[in-house]
Amino acid sequence: MGGNGREPAPTARLLAESTGWLLNDAARELTLKLEEVLKADDLRWRDYGVLVVLEAAGPLSQQEIGRRLAVDRSTMVHIIDVLEHRGLVARSRDLHDRRAYAIELTDPGRSLLVDRLHPLTAEVHSGVVGRLTPEDGAHLNRILSQLARGG
Repeated sequence: MGGNGREPAPTARLLAESTGWLLNDAARELTLKLEEVLKADDLRWRDYGVLVVLEAAGPLSQQEIGRRLAVDRSTMVHIIDVLEHRGLVARSRDLHDRRAYAIELTDPGRSLLVDRLHPLTAEVHSGVVGRLTPEDGAHLNRILSQLARGG
């Protein structure tokens, strides 16, 4: 019972059977591993997210990047400042809204993504999700996609 090592405590058992807890635990493990490999390039997981969003979508406002990544405005300003200082993104006036800035991936930012970061993050994902069979991995992605879209 509880503390004798033979049976998990009720709280631990509830968490071990909680879908939300398990999803969070898996995400935390993956994020920690990604943060570790990105640290070599002095980047964080959110920095990588910004670069990937810009790679896929082209120039966007800071607000739109923040919306897509669920990052608050002040954090997004800091992330963009850091990435711009490193020459990985560039700010320019938004052609559609002169009060706003468009953030664009630079050539050095694109090279870093393609040549280094994508392979590194793919390796981390493979190490974590690779514990599953290919079929289970594909099934997990379908389920998570349904959850993320709300159905």
